[in-house]
Amino acid sequence: MSASLLCLVHCLALPVLLLLLPGAFGLFAQSEAFHYAALALVAPAALAAFWLGYQRHGTAGPAALGTAGVACLAGALLHSPFEDLETILTVTGSLLLIAGHTINWRLRTRAC
Repeated sequence: MSASLLCLVHCLALPVLLLLLPGAFGLFAQSEAFHYAALALVAPAALAAFWLGYQRHGTAGPAALGTAGVACLAGALLHSPFEDLETILTVTGSLLLIAGHTINWRLRTRAC
């Protein structure tokens, strides 16, 4: 859930970050390499969390939200001629992951 929230903050605050942190970090945060690295970290961790949650509480809804979120984030990395679509997919994917993790966490704590 934290990684999804950080992704959302990154996407919405990137213009401010680029003004505050010029140089190599700004170039890396704006590059595709950053987005591939972030997805490579977020996707397996998120899918593992949803799988463990499903095994514990047996509800597929959070996993469906999370999988849709990961799919949106992966879709945003595809070369689209529309930059606005990339932003919309990234924000939507982050929000779906946050919602899925929140529901998953609530169901897991209730199952204890």
